[in-house]
This record gives sequence, C-alpha cells and structure tokens, in this order.
Amino acid sequence: MAQDFLFPGNILSLHRAAVDKLAQQGDGDAALLYLCLAAGEHSGALPWGPERVEGAKNTLLQLGLIPEDQAVLPPVPQKLEDDRPPEYSAQDIAQALQNQAGFRDLVPAVEQVLGKVLSPADLKILYTLYDFLGLPPEVLLTLTGWCAQQAKAKGPGRKPTLPQIRREAYKWQKAGIDTLEAADAHLRRLSRLNQRGAEIIQLLFGESRTPVAKEAEYLDQWIQKGFSDDLLLLARDRTIYHLQGFKWNYMNGILNRWREKGLTTVEAVEAYDRTHRPAYAKPRPAAGPAPSPGQRTVVSREAVDRMFQEFQPTDPKKEG
Repeated sequence: MAQDFLFPGNILSLHRAAVDKLAQQGDGDAALLYLCLAAGEHSGALPWGPERVEGAKNTLLQLGLIPEDQAVLPPVPQKLEDDRPPEYSAQDIAQALQNQAGFRDLVPAVEQVLGKVLSPADLKILYTLYDFLGLPPEVLLTLTGWCAQQAKAKGPGRKPTLPQIRREAYKWQKAGIDTLEAADAHLRRLSRLNQRGAEIIQLLFGESRTPVAKEAEYLDQWIQKGFSDDLLLLARDRTIYHLQGFKWNYMNGILNRWREKGLTTVEAVEAYDRTHRPAYAKPRPAAGPAPSPGQRTVVSREAVDRMFQEFQPTDPKKEG
C-alpha cells in the first residue's frame, strides 16, 4: 500500500522500493516533496509555488508512493465565525517571505507599482489577501495595478493604500475573481462600464465625469440591458416631467417597466402610449401650441432641458 512507504518520526526511514522508484524517475522535485512528507511535513517547507508542488505530487501519485488523499499543501487557515482573518505575527510574515516563493515575489512587484516600500502593517494586509483570501499573486498584482490606475485618474501622483486594495480584494474574492482570466474579464467589463457610463452621464446631464458608485449600479444595469440613447433620454424626460426633478430610481423604474412590456424603442413606447392612453400622456395646461401627433414627448425637449437646468439630479446616495 502507498501508506506503507511513509514512516514519519525523529529518525527518517525510507522504503527501499520508494528510493528505487524515485531514483529511476530522476525527478528531483518529486524526491524532495517525498522527503518532506516522509518527515511529517507538507509542501510549505519548500520554497515552491502551487504549480511546482502540483507537478511533484502528480509524479508521486503516478509512482504509487502516496495515496490519492495525501495532504500535500499547507492547511488553509480556519476562518473565524465572524469571517475575520487570523492575526498574523511578524514571525508569520518573515517565514512566508522565506518559504513561500509566491508571496516573496509578490512583495517587490507590489512595491514597484505603488512606488514605496511596504510597511509591516502593509505586509500583513498583503499576506492576508494572499493567504487568507487565497488570491493568487498574479491576481493580486493585477488588482493592485487596477487600483493604482483608479487612484491616478483622481489626480496626479495619487496612489492607493493597502487598506483600499484590501477592500477591493474582498469584493473580487466574493465575486469569484480568483484567476488571471477572471480578473482580465472583470477589468474589461469595468472598462466598458466606465467608458459607456461616462457617455450616458454626458448624454443625460451634459457633464463630463466618472459615475459615482450608486450611479454606476444603475448604469451597469442599463448597459447590460442595452437601452439605447433615445430610450434613455425619453425616460429622463418623463422622470423630470413627473417629478419636476431627477431621481435615478424613478428613471430606472420607467426603463424596467418598458423592458418588461417588450418596449425596446422610442417608437414602441409611443405606440403603446397611444393605445393605452397612460395618465402621463395628458399634457399639462400651458401656453403655446399643443404637441404634434408624432412628437416624441408630451413636452418639448427645450422645456425639459429648462426643467433640468432648474432641478439638478438628486444625489443617488440619498435615494435610499
């Protein structure tokens, strides 16, 4: 049996058959990993990354020197009931820098992106993301680079802090963004959102700026649902017409109701309105000519624009 090949204890003994198999295989990594396991250790005693450990483990499995359920990787730290990370000590960090190549290589790469030497507190945060959250070095470096880009966009010379990177890392981990491929796809989506979101902000409000967090939530939905510029403008107009101001959640409700009814174009909305005669289609008393039958909104765009200038958009954070 494979289990019979391992004899942990103060005196290390190796089965002759195991030695012969390792010698014939000529795989130094497999031999070193086998020695660690025979001594009652795990791969944490070796300065290797996960891929190298996995390769050595597969060789030992092929040779029949370890059972399928043999624990090779270091045990994952147990999360506490309130999901707090362990309190890593300075010794934990020092051992990680010495024995874990992935973390050891990650530190100078992050320092280069941030343009500073990481403090002991910074190292604890970074190791928490690496060890506790289990995010690979390449994902953490990608995340750090993206946070640096976001900070730079807010002003020259600005850099993210490790607590800010930690906050974003928890979001990534919760969303399952734990591979380089998933990180790249996520950042492409964010790039599209930022670009298209800024276009919609300009379209609706005539402002050149990046959406704030709450606005981005609505914009992300609208972009994914593919609402056209004309449909967005019509929803904006009707929001302002009814509220004498602008609220994101009200406009979002209009768009979602149209979508539920299958109304995906301005023409479809107008046709539906003519058939169902909704209350908001009845114009308010006002001086001047009545709107023509084919006019898109019940009030002129000029009137809506005047309303919009008078009633600025409500802060989305206060909408509840």
